[in-house]
This record gives sequence, structure tokens and C-alpha cells, in this order.
Amino acid sequence: MNHSEIKITRRELYNLVWTDPVTQLAKQYGFSDVWLAKICRRNNIPRPPRGYWAQRQSGKNVQKQPLPQKDAVSTIHISIKPFNSEKKDAAFHKASVIKPLLKSIVFREVQVAPHPLIELSAKILASCKPDNRGILIPPNGCLDIEVSRESLPRALIIMNALINILVSLDFSVSVSDKSTNVKLYDMSIGIGIGEELYRSRLRARNHKLDGYYHFGFNQLASQSAPSGKLFLTISDLGFYSSGECRRTWRDTESNRLEDCLKSFVSGLIKAAVLKKEKMSVKER
Repeated sequence: MNHSEIKITRRELYNLVWTDPVTQLAKQYGFSDVWLAKICRRNNIPRPPRGYWAQRQSGKNVQKQPLPQKDAVSTIHISIKPFNSEKKDAAFHKASVIKPLLKSIVFREVQVAPHPLIELSAKILASCKPDNRGILIPPNGCLDIEVSRESLPRALIIMNALINILVSLDFSVSVSDKSTNVKLYDMSIGIGIGEELYRSRLRARNHKLDGYYHFGFNQLASQSAPSGKLFLTISDLGFYSSGECRRTWRDTESNRLEDCLKSFVSGLIKAAVLKKEKMSVKER
């Protein structure tokens, strides 16, 4: 892969980021806006705050934050990879094409036909025994569905609807070991569906005060049990900082999980683009 390099002083880069938005500069020079922002942070170059460009466009007199005097003429070397930036632009383009399609998606509990992965997973999970919490643990080769036996039919319907949506958008879904993976924009993102637990207090046991104390005795002992409330997760989280990418969609009093599928798919798209961008930065 061919590399190229831009040489620029701190003062020149400072003038650029206060002349045009970072997103435009990044596109012009062939690298991501996240990468450009990181370069500015590393070199103590202030950038316009949120709302700066809107205020400037409306004619307001906005002040620039001065450049800290730290060898303003020192040269910054910026390595770029045009190939990666082109892929990233293509990913964003595809995301912009898919976004309108998501608006037309309507969940239907009665699907035309179960996806092969749903049929296989339903057979596998039917023979599984629940753990001490009452949750079925999927073995290798099964979709990542960790719910109670009572919630399994609904979880399969939701997962089937989700897979059908992803396939209709030309994304692929596969199972490897105990993971369910969605491939989009050449990135593999892990997903799963689970069931929330609630804790119920066990009947209090009496403990004799005379004699030896039994280690682990607890008058307020409790146990976990399935709640019937389901959630979808993006399990491939190593690339995302806190708050950068939504990770969980849950049943709530106002919305069932079935109503969150479009939002979940949008979250997957964002996660894939972010992952691709971060991997591109790591390779530089």
C-alpha cells in the first residue's frame, strides 16, 4: 500500500482548522477527521468549538482561540493512506444510502420463513438445559441467544426479523464458535440477544447463635431468575470508547424490543464505520 506524507507547521495547521471545518479538511487531504483531530491534540493546536461554524455562517463575530506558543514553526509530519480513506468514504456513502431504507422497515411477528440459522439454533436450544439462573446457554454453532425457555420463542422471532433486515441490506450473518457475527463494510461486528434477570429473596433461614458459625451464612440470601425482559447487544466493544457507540437496546415500559430493530441496525452501521475508522488509524 502506498503511503504519502504531508509536512506542515503548527501555525499553518492552526490556520487551516480555523479556516474550514475539520471534516472538509480531512476529505481534502485524504484522511479521517478523527485522525486530524488527534494530530491537533498531540500538537496542542486548539480547534473551533461546537457551534462555531454555524455562528460564523450567521454573521456573528466569533473569536478564535489563540495558538499556544510552543514552537509554532515546528514541522508536523502527517502520514496518509489514500486507499483507506477511499474505503471509509465508500462506507459512509453506503450508510447514507441505507439510512432511508431503514425508514421503510416494519417489524412483522409472522415472518415469511425462518432463516436457516434460526431453524438450526431453535433445534439446538430445544435440547439445552437451563443453568442455575434458568437461562439457556448456546453451545458452539448456535446463534448468541441467552434467554429462558419461556422467552425462547419470542427471542427467535426477534432474531429472525433482525437477520432478515440485515440480509435485505446486503449484510451477512454467520456463527463462529459461540459468537454471532454481522459483516458490514468489511467489518465483523458481534451481536446477541439476552434476557434480564431479577433477584428474588429466598426464605430467611434461622441460625443458632450457640455453636460454630457456618461460613457463608446469609439470612438475606437471594437468587436470580429470568424477568421476561429481553435486550439486544453489540458485543464487539473493544474498539469503542465509553459513550461513543450505543451497546444495548432493551425492553422498556413504553417500547418493546421489536420496536427497536431499526435503531439497532443503525447502531450496527455506526459501530462498523467507527471500527473501520479506528483500524485505519491504528495502521497509520
